[in-house]
Amino acid sequence: MKFKTLIFLAVAAFGLTACSDAWLEEKKLDQNRPSDVSMQVLLPAAQAGCGMLQGDVLPRLTSIFMQQMTGTDRQSLAHNRYAQIGEGDFDTPWGNTYAGGLYDLKLIIDKADESGATAYSGIAKIMTAFALGILTDHFGDIPYTDALTGANNLKPVYDSQEDIYNTIFTLLAEGKADLAQPSSIVPGTDDLVHGGDLAAWAAKADALKARYLNHLSKKSSYDAAAVIAACDDALDAGAYSVMRYESALNQNPWYQFTVIDRAGYISQYGTMYDMMTASSDPRISLYRSADSLEMPAYGSATSDLPLVTPFELYFIKAEAQMAGGDATGARESLEDAIESHMTWLGVDATDMATYVAALPATTDLELIMNEKYVAMFTSTESWTDWRRTGYPSISAPSDANLSDIPRRMPYPEGEYLYNADNVPMPITATPDDKFGVTSTYRLWWDS
Repeated sequence: MKFKTLIFLAVAAFGLTACSDAWLEEKKLDQNRPSDVSMQVLLPAAQAGCGMLQGDVLPRLTSIFMQQMTGTDRQSLAHNRYAQIGEGDFDTPWGNTYAGGLYDLKLIIDKADESGATAYSGIAKIMTAFALGILTDHFGDIPYTDALTGANNLKPVYDSQEDIYNTIFTLLAEGKADLAQPSSIVPGTDDLVHGGDLAAWAAKADALKARYLNHLSKKSSYDAAAVIAACDDALDAGAYSVMRYESALNQNPWYQFTVIDRAGYISQYGTMYDMMTASSDPRISLYRSADSLEMPAYGSATSDLPLVTPFELYFIKAEAQMAGGDATGARESLEDAIESHMTWLGVDATDMATYVAALPATTDLELIMNEKYVAMFTSTESWTDWRRTGYPSISAPSDANLSDIPRRMPYPEGEYLYNADNVPMPITATPDDKFGVTSTYRLWWDS
């Protein structure tokens, strides 16, 4: 009888175990897709994503819009006349930024707040400001306050661009303040941009503040003195930030497109090169190869991708000085900007001096912006500058699909599919409306 009882208990125990899948939990975990990762893992992933935002789809299109390069094959050829650019083209930069970079940065901030890792929260806030700035300068109103909550809210409302700009300035101030506090842990090699140099991140915050304050040059709130002060703070702190690429597994995105993935789609011709040729610019051979298909200084496999640089800050300062009536100071800053850029590229000192000496004697906004247009090659800032100032003086091609040069991007197709009630532009809007050629959906700071 005792033996039968033991058998019954054993069978019952087995049955209870068999009805539970607790023993399977360890086997069900995918070690390649963990449910939680550390800040040290999240940070480089977020930075890589921001690098693609700065160096992939968006700058390729705006460089063509700005006639800094020319599409010569397939869809890139059509892009010259603003054709074959639709909502679906923006799903990748939008989706990767929200589901990847921005979400990872939010996780970093949350984890850092819990653990007292103010160094990580400071960096993440500055990077969030950087990513939001690129998105809003292309699309205008974008989700943020109501976004980045995962499955809790798959249809976030959009913040106005004015509110996004206020958020950018708040994030930069908070990020810089966080960096000044004691931190329980400080990044090292997991920081792909500055290697854990917190002073460099603080300088980057000042540089971004100068950039975004200057973007408001068409608004009544524009404050030239504040722009100059932010430039001086950043320059004094040695602001310089690039994304570095070092190997076959980590290649510059321009190289990936122009050499590996889509060789021959884009060539280095256009208005910018005509201007450089006319001024005997010594940088031409560094911008384009002999066949005009590759970009030696900007698009080799290991070329650095500029994020913020001293030469951009000197150009911003020169523009603000002109706005404040200081033409003498603007001339000094303009020459500093050109020399800083040429030095960064490795231009011979004699060639540099010859070029600067040959500049027009009169310093005005057009000269400053034309020189910045050349120096900011591959950056979407050239498009923003043209929308703000009208320089360089360019016009749409005669066979363009729009009535003028695009001033914004359409919202991504995915937003119309899954968040249509909140998208602040109807899918039925005309092409001129979608690209901001008309004033109906033009960006806040561009109106």
